[in-house]
Amino acid sequence: MRILFKAFLLFIWLLRSSNNGAYANDNDLSHSYIVSVSSLIPPTVCNRTRTALPQGPGKVSLEVLGRYGPCSKLNQGKSRNTPSLEEILRRDQQRLHLKNSRRLQKAIPDNFKKTKAFTFPAKTGIVAADEYYIVVAIGKPKQYVSLLLDTGSGITWTQCKPCIHCSQQRDPFFDPSKSKTFSKIPCNSTTCKILLEWFPPNGQDKCSSKECPYDIAYVDGSGETGFWATDRMTIQEVNGNGYFARYPFLLGCTDNNTGDQNGASGIMGLDRGPVSIISKTNISYFFYCLHSPYGSTGYITFGKPDTVNKKFVKYTPIVTTPEQSEFYHITLTGISVGGERLPLKASYFTKLSTEIDSGTIITRFPAPVYSALRSAFRKRMKKYKMGKGIEDLFDTCYDLSAYKTVVVPKITIHFLGGVDLELDVRETLVVESVRQVCLGFALLPSDPNSILLGNVQQRGYEVHYDVAGRRLGFGPGNCN
Repeated sequence: MRILFKAFLLFIWLLRSSNNGAYANDNDLSHSYIVSVSSLIPPTVCNRTRTALPQGPGKVSLEVLGRYGPCSKLNQGKSRNTPSLEEILRRDQQRLHLKNSRRLQKAIPDNFKKTKAFTFPAKTGIVAADEYYIVVAIGKPKQYVSLLLDTGSGITWTQCKPCIHCSQQRDPFFDPSKSKTFSKIPCNSTTCKILLEWFPPNGQDKCSSKECPYDIAYVDGSGETGFWATDRMTIQEVNGNGYFARYPFLLGCTDNNTGDQNGASGIMGLDRGPVSIISKTNISYFFYCLHSPYGSTGYITFGKPDTVNKKFVKYTPIVTTPEQSEFYHITLTGISVGGERLPLKASYFTKLSTEIDSGTIITRFPAPVYSALRSAFRKRMKKYKMGKGIEDLFDTCYDLSAYKTVVVPKITIHFLGGVDLELDVRETLVVESVRQVCLGFALLPSDPNSILLGNVQQRGYEVHYDVAGRRLGFGPGNCN
């Protein structure tokens, strides 16, 4: 009798809901999300109470903030200058081109392999890569800078004073003359010789001055120029309990920047390249949780998780090759939409190069994958009115203004080792307004053999980088 009563209540609820919403497939709710349309709009009020930072011995955790969210200090007092979604996506597309233009395919020199462990002390951070950032301190006494968090870059750099041509930033420019620990790398040094081999100056004499030139140029004509230097890098938790420092720390001191960091001072490179903070320190494990929605905050932790939390992390191998890539490549084996696998063989997926990148916003697929994903998603959303696309990036958008609730099919990305990344609604959709709700994936036309896993699809999960163990994991996050 009790079971019949519950079934009757469920029937009444579905009947009432059908008057206010539309369902793409009423028989497939176990592989779908039933969501309120109004909940898809990101909140405009900062809520810093949702996220508890991982703590414990041997680790340092920093607060992560979204560049464009209500908690972002980079936006304070400048809301009218916050770019539109179209502009954010345009910048993301530009970054993809810049990233491809500076990929390096060289083996790591022995001189740049991991150095001895050092004593760690930084200032509370905010993590981001393009969209997420951290705050760290450089120099002695400390000068605070906001750096975009980027697992797809290796160089850590900041704009330095005096700046010939620099983009706007919220923090004061780093002033080398005020730091007792700042030191320029001489152009005739062994270190400079190695750096110039890896990052050859663009169209200038390698040693036209006493300092080691830093010159990164991109295909669109933008770039950064300056010089290589060392100084003290400090990272410290908000509560001041955990901290670490690196001295000397290698960084690029930019005094001419034709790019745009959207209010940030520079970039912290977290890839496996020869000059990244990962390669130059004893950091062999780190993980982050990029928050969703934008109203909350996230975190990044340098150090291993505790034993209890580690049990819930599922790992997939980081691809290893004779010449180690500086990027984090993993193996994708398939994608499911609404509980059904796309009609593409696992052998096809495993041949693709899949890179996970915190600095890229949108996940991009080659044409066969994107076409199959789009078709499967549209099939299950066919009862909803199509809306206007966004730029040339999103072509599967919906006008949901007539509905109170909608059913969105679950998308799951499958990786080698039986690791499944089941995406939440906010990791599936990108929302401009209720009239423009789009499938948050795009085509990668520049490379038919690659997949780029962006940060939208990473949000809400803890993404674990076991660099020493050469594996990458996904676990439940505490920032959703």
